[in-house]
Amino acid sequence: MRIFHLAYLAHLIARLAPIVILCFSGASYADTVNITGTVLEKGSKRALADVQVVVREDERLSSITDEKGHFTLVLPGKGLYTFTALMIGAETPTSITIQINDNTPPPAPTIYLSPTAVLSEVIVSAARSPDRVSKTVITGAELRRIPGSGGDPLKSLQALPGVVASNGGAPAVRGSGPGDNLYYVDGLAIGKIFHFGGVSVFNGDLIRDFNLYSAAFAPRYGDATGAVLDVALRDPRNDLIGGKLNINMIGADALIEGPVNDNQSFFFAARRSYFDLLIKSVEQRGITVQIPNYSDYQGKYLWKLNATDRITLHAQGATDELKLNVGSNSEFAKQQPILSGDLSFSDSYTMQAGVWDATFGDTQNQLALEHISSNLNNTLAAAGTLNVGQITNLIRDTTHIPLTEKRELILSSSLAHILTSIDADIINTTCTQFQTNCDPSSFPRKQLYESFNSKQWELSAQNRERVSTQLTLIAGVHHSGEDYLGKSYTEPRIGAEWDWDEKTLLSAGWGRHNQLPTGQQLSRQFGNPQLDHLRAEHSVIGISKKLDDDWSWKSEAYYKKFSNLVISDAQLNYINGASGNAYGTELLIKKDGLSRLTGWLALSLTRSERQNDITGQAFRFQYDQPINTTLVTNYKLNDIWQMGAKWSYHSGTPYTPLVGRTQDSTGRYLPVYANINSGILPDYHRLDLRFERSYLFNTWKLNTYFELNNVYFRQNLSGYRYDSTYSTKEAVYPLVIPFSFGVQGEF
Repeated sequence: MRIFHLAYLAHLIARLAPIVILCFSGASYADTVNITGTVLEKGSKRALADVQVVVREDERLSSITDEKGHFTLVLPGKGLYTFTALMIGAETPTSITIQINDNTPPPAPTIYLSPTAVLSEVIVSAARSPDRVSKTVITGAELRRIPGSGGDPLKSLQALPGVVASNGGAPAVRGSGPGDNLYYVDGLAIGKIFHFGGVSVFNGDLIRDFNLYSAAFAPRYGDATGAVLDVALRDPRNDLIGGKLNINMIGADALIEGPVNDNQSFFFAARRSYFDLLIKSVEQRGITVQIPNYSDYQGKYLWKLNATDRITLHAQGATDELKLNVGSNSEFAKQQPILSGDLSFSDSYTMQAGVWDATFGDTQNQLALEHISSNLNNTLAAAGTLNVGQITNLIRDTTHIPLTEKRELILSSSLAHILTSIDADIINTTCTQFQTNCDPSSFPRKQLYESFNSKQWELSAQNRERVSTQLTLIAGVHHSGEDYLGKSYTEPRIGAEWDWDEKTLLSAGWGRHNQLPTGQQLSRQFGNPQLDHLRAEHSVIGISKKLDDDWSWKSEAYYKKFSNLVISDAQLNYINGASGNAYGTELLIKKDGLSRLTGWLALSLTRSERQNDITGQAFRFQYDQPINTTLVTNYKLNDIWQMGAKWSYHSGTPYTPLVGRTQDSTGRYLPVYANINSGILPDYHRLDLRFERSYLFNTWKLNTYFELNNVYFRQNLSGYRYDSTYSTKEAVYPLVIPFSFGVQGEF
């Protein structure tokens, strides 16, 4: 009881301290004034807790802010007072002056304090997946700052090891094509990732991080022969309503987010390109292009039911439109008369989903319901029209069950119902990568008008067990099937992780994977509904090590074997008649942390080939780049200036040279090509620079960037253009805008 009374007495003295001080200073208690104020972070208006507020005129008068940033001071009476806010890690103390009068109510001051940029950047989060085999993790903030990307994280993926850029924007990874990848966002399967021209469909400020699985990925992921890109979006802010407005070279976007109540919050972002509003069309070489436009949106509503359950609602959409006119006298129209006239391309995609994350004891479960709708509408002059619509309803469940402290079982299942509608009256060009010549004007025109239902299902199990203090073994199986081709596959996937010491990891993985052919290749009139799935076998070994001062390095060697690849066939349109392989080694040296200098060096030494198993012809894969390296650096000059550089290099990509010409019965010239991809373009390299400047105001921030692209004006050859008689050729270089900029206001 004595201890209790002493504790209570100490508490009472602390509460009465301001009054006692006033009494000893000669002030009357009746003359005191209670002041209640708030301390907020400058720029973001977030409440700052544990900030000390001191009265300069009498430093014995002080208060500490609570979790909402509120503080209370008892002042001795009227007069002029200066309040100073101090916080560990703050750049400098911040002071304000207030006037207390007899006949006016006391003010409620707000003090805006600037914590250091270092403290404001610290985010502690656990890995989203324990898998470490053939996995690269990088934050969205790192990718947004890569020079030459215009702040687009997905566009920056080519700066990672094993990733090769493609004309359509989607990356080619470790000898696989851009169409061989799977994309997940917050555990949801996503269809459309890039707009025309390679701009991603996501607001860059919403992306928290990426998990890139370049080979031998876990069985809970779906069917693909290439790689898996698992994207995590951040949660909406839950302290107050805020937003961002952004304008860059090609488009503008807006983001609004904040709390609905203590347990619910949301964000919604929308974007649209605006070049088509400024410039209606451009004409070059007899082809008039109406400037393409794109738009997209992303929404997320988070409801935390309790400490163990949360429901998240997602909404996403993206649209692209492109129109052009091929003049009848243009060189292209003379090469392909059937494409002379008006051409239009329209592509739209929407997704709505609900996700329930629940914890039952130590077991974690995620149940997702997803609705996806996509529409493709193309008009190709005299070549015809193609309209394809698809509606997918999907249910997916993933459960993590800790069986013991060292063993975890991961179970996953999904079922998708797909309604496909096709309205096609178009030239059927059954071209593949295994042909040297693809002449649309020489193919027959076909029609297909039908709607059909199909189902796809997946089941998987993975056992992850730490069998010793250093060794973890992973064994799993993936079973998938579909009723359109009537195929199903059961594929094993295994891995091992050896923690050599606290900073060194050895890893290995192996797995079999499958993938459906494309929709055209499967369709009844235009393709072959008797095809088999594409198959792949992945093998990978690696070593990674963490060094001092936030340095780390990782190296992996891999081998991929492909089979059942699709080639064209005169009778059946397409058949499974090709194979391929890809192998190489990669090195990633990375500097993380909160120091002024960050960045990485990615180096890939690879080889990728394809073979027509019917003819025996082998050739380099079109995305084969034997040497590919990227150096990315970012340096923080001070709290407001930051600069970065990216230098990229890759050896010459293959192309198919022209060796002659011939004429058809109408007198039109046709090209005669050498062996597939038997030519090599010159090596590619370029340097991009980026400068960032931030401005901090009390209630909002302004962030700006300026990029210089291809600083030393390297002429990187991308191919050749021929005249209508294929007698002369002209070098073609990619369009590089020499500079770009962006302005973002955050409130």
